Amino acid sequence: MFGYPAFRSGQEAIIDTILSGRDLLAILPTGGGKSICYQVPALMFDGMTIVISPLISLMKDQVETLRKKRVPAAFFNSTQTLREQRSILTAVQSGRVKLLYVSPERLQSPGFQKALMGVPISFVCIDEAHSISMWGAEFRPAYKKIPDFLKMLPSRPTLAAFTATATPRAREEIIDALNMSRPVVFMGGFDRKNLYYEVRHPQNKMQELMGLLKAYRGQCGIIYCLTRNTVDHLTRKLNASGIEAVRYHAGLPEEERQKNQDAWIRGDVLLIVATNAFGMGIDKPNVRYVIHYNMAKDVEGYYQEAGRAGRDGRPSDCIMLAGDADVAVCRFFISRTKSRERREVEYKKLRDMQLYAGAATCLRAYLLRYFGEHAEDYCGHCSVCIRRGRFPQHSVPEGEEDPHLFHLLREVRRGIAEEKGVLPDKIFSDQTMHDLAARRPTTRFDFMCMEGAGILHSLRYGEPFLREIRVWRESHPG
Repeated sequence: MFGYPAFRSGQEAIIDTILSGRDLLAILPTGGGKSICYQVPALMFDGMTIVISPLISLMKDQVETLRKKRVPAAFFNSTQTLREQRSILTAVQSGRVKLLYVSPERLQSPGFQKALMGVPISFVCIDEAHSISMWGAEFRPAYKKIPDFLKMLPSRPTLAAFTATATPRAREEIIDALNMSRPVVFMGGFDRKNLYYEVRHPQNKMQELMGLLKAYRGQCGIIYCLTRNTVDHLTRKLNASGIEAVRYHAGLPEEERQKNQDAWIRGDVLLIVATNAFGMGIDKPNVRYVIHYNMAKDVEGYYQEAGRAGRDGRPSDCIMLAGDADVAVCRFFISRTKSRERREVEYKKLRDMQLYAGAATCLRAYLLRYFGEHAEDYCGHCSVCIRRGRFPQHSVPEGEEDPHLFHLLREVRRGIAEEKGVLPDKIFSDQTMHDLAARRPTTRFDFMCMEGAGILHSLRYGEPFLREIRVWRESHPG
C-alpha cells in the first residue's frame, strides 16, 4: 500500500502495540515517520480511525496523499462549507471513510458527535499530543476536552498519542489528561546525529546572516524569526541584496502563504523566512540549514524547528543568532498571556532557552538532557565542543562519514570560495565533500583518485583539505 521495503526503527513495535489494543504514547523525533505508525493500524482495524490533528494544512496534505494511494480518507474542519461537512458525515455514516482527520475544536461539535452515533470506531490517534500539556510548546485548550469525546462513544477505542517534543513532566501530563489505560510509552530518541548545533552572539545580526547565506548559497534553508515584522523586513532586505526568499507568517493572506510554501517545497525558491507558524507537517528532506535569526521562546519549539533540517540523514546545520533584545521580545509575548499559571510556565521555559543560548557545555547534551535522555558531555558536533578542541577517543570506521570532519572540511571549502569569489560547489561538490569525510585521503594521489575531485582541482585546492584530514586522523588513532 505504501511502497516502503521495510519499517524504520521503532515503527513495527509501535504498530504491533496499537494492533494489540494497548494504549500508547510515542515520542518520535521530527521526521521519524510517525504517520505510518497510525495509518497502517487504521487500515487493519475493522472500524473507522479518527486522527485528531491541530493543523488544517497537515490534514489536507495527509488526506490528499492517502487518496492517491486509494485509501478512503477524509477531513472535517472549519475550512469546509456546511454542504461539504454534511457530505463527509454522510460518507462516515455509510462506512465509506476509513480514516477521518478532525481538529480538536470540531470534535466538540454536537452535530459531529451525533453523526458518529452508531459508527464503529476502533482507534483514535492524537497527533501533536504535546498540545494537551501546559508544559508543551503549543498548548491548545481544546485538547483537554478529548477525554469527554471518548466517554460519549459507545465503546472505548484503542488510544495512541504521538509527539516529537515532550519533557518527562509533559509526558506524565499527556497520559494523565487523556486518562490513558496502562499505556506503553515508546521513546524514539531525541538525538539527531547528523545535525550540527551552533549558537552565535553577533553584534550585527544582518551582517552575520549575510555571511552565513553566502556559505549556504545553492542550498535549501529556513530562517525563523520571532515576529511578523522581522519576517517582512528580513525578506525585503534579502531580496534587495539579490538573495531570493519568500515569507510565511499568520498575518499573510492564506493564498500568499500557500503559494510561498509550495514554491519552497517544489524547490523553485530555496529560502523561506518565517515565524513559528511555518513548518509543522512539512516533510522536506533536503533542508541543509535552519537559522534562528532570534532566540526561540522555548527549547521544545527550538528543537522542533531546528529538526526540520537534515531529514534525509545528511549533515545539516542548526544555527541560532541570539541577542539580548530577543529575551525582551519573548518576555513581552509572555506578559500578554492571560493565565497566571501559564505565564509562569512560559517564563520558566524561556529561562531554559536562555541557558541553552549561553551554554558553555555541549549543546547536544543540553537538548538531550532537557528531554530526559542520558547524554555524554562531548558530542564533537556542536560549536561548544569544537571550540573546546576535544576529540572522542574512538575512531570512526574507514568508509563511514564523520559529521564533525565534514563540517570542518566544509569550513575549509567556504574559506577558499570566499577568497576566490566563487560559489562553494565550484570548488568541490557536496557529494565530493561527503566522500572526503568518509574516505579521508591523506596524499595528493589518493585525493586525485576520488570521483569528482579531478586532477586540476586537486592540485589547485587539495592541500588545505589534506591538512585538515591529517589533523583529524592524528586525533582519531586506530
